[in-house]
Amino acid sequence: MAEELQSARQVVGERVRERREASGLTQAELAQRIYVSRQTVNNWETGKTLIDVQSLTLVASELGTSASELLGEHGLAAVRAEAESRHELVRLLLRAALAYAVFFVATVAFFYATWLLDWDTSTGRGLYLLASFLRLFACFWSGACDARVTRYMREHDLADATRLWAFLEGRDPEDALPNDFLYRTFLPMRRFWMSLAAIVQLLLLCLPMMPFA
Repeated sequence: MAEELQSARQVVGERVRERREASGLTQAELAQRIYVSRQTVNNWETGKTLIDVQSLTLVASELGTSASELLGEHGLAAVRAEAESRHELVRLLLRAALAYAVFFVATVAFFYATWLLDWDTSTGRGLYLLASFLRLFACFWSGACDARVTRYMREHDLADATRLWAFLEGRDPEDALPNDFLYRTFLPMRRFWMSLAAIVQLLLLCLPMMPFA
């Protein structure tokens, strides 16, 4: 999938470059007319990123062509591949979020079975064993999901979480990104949050494995 997407991006980028040069425009001049950076235009033409729909309309208008002609058959394939790639990323992130949610719910159930239910009853013992299993399962599952996301980032040349989220939203990381908590603080600290989550999971797993008497 990654190789097909990269190939399609390069084909579209080549068409943009050919049309731009035929119009006698430099990358900087085209960028100024469509309100993006020169680096963004360069990323399109070199196949690093795929031109977004809004920019595609502006580029086609400036170069005296249509969006369909600019994209061509390979461009349509690139759009579909890009959508499929983003869909794959959404699935990976949802699985990771679900794994952490299962761990949290199982830990709450573990506390409840350990401290509030009678170990001698089938309900108390059954809930305790089920919660213990789910906690271990979710811990390994979340680790596997994190590894899959990391591999996805490496395959798609996404150096950090900021670029990952910008890709998911269809933004070009080279352009100005929103100056909000998500992009300014949370995403740049992804490694810290992941380390903190791992430490919390480890501490919770170290809770007594047998209920109090």
